[in-house]
Amino acid sequence: MIFTETREGRRFVGELDPGMPVVTGIRSIVEDYSISSGWFRGSGYMRDPLVRPLLEDGGFGEPEAHPGHFLVVSLEAPISRRGDEPDVTVRVLLHRTDGHQVAGLLEEGISASVELACQTYDDITLRRYHDSQIENARWLDVSVNVTESTTEVVKSGRVAMEAMPSRLLEPNEMPQLKVGDYLQHPRLGQCEVVKVIDDDRVSIRMSTGKVAQLHLGLLSLSRGERRKGRMVYHVHIRRRNR
Repeated sequence: MIFTETREGRRFVGELDPGMPVVTGIRSIVEDYSISSGWFRGSGYMRDPLVRPLLEDGGFGEPEAHPGHFLVVSLEAPISRRGDEPDVTVRVLLHRTDGHQVAGLLEEGISASVELACQTYDDITLRRYHDSQIENARWLDVSVNVTESTTEVVKSGRVAMEAMPSRLLEPNEMPQLKVGDYLQHPRLGQCEVVKVIDDDRVSIRMSTGKVAQLHLGLLSLSRGERRKGRMVYHVHIRRRNR
């Protein structure tokens, strides 16, 4: 089980204009507001949905067109990342006046009046992968975001964030961290290692008292001084290859 605490986020409410494609509209909001992790919920009305139905093996079938106007009984859209791209999955339960119901993954539909509420989780980035055993998307990992010092501000007025991606490191690439070691991070300040999860992840306690996971994929460490019997490592952030 992957389970983490998040404290930083934003909340949005809005309406997709009549005639606007629903999935395309949600994707544009994700891009415009730099949402790396979040959850949309919706209600209202849409027409002519194209939906992939749930199959017995847990996967989803080919898209099926359903003409007409539908009441949006339920619309849920978790936002995460798959690889380097945003992952937007829209799950719906729709009801037509003749009693016809549609449930599954919404490929696209046209807003008649779709209202949305969104909660973002800005201090983490959730990544997913496709699990072929259940033919569905599952959580891969959750990384801690670090606020970048930049003048580029998204529409909400918050500074854009970039997550530290995760990868497994070779044993000789970095020192082996131990519980009790300190990390002198250029952005987070001095942090104490409180748990070593694996070669790629540690839990740290920041000076504010907050405990978070730190992914080591873009970090390198250099040995500093020993303080009260504990080793202090200086953290250097490596640049991504563009």
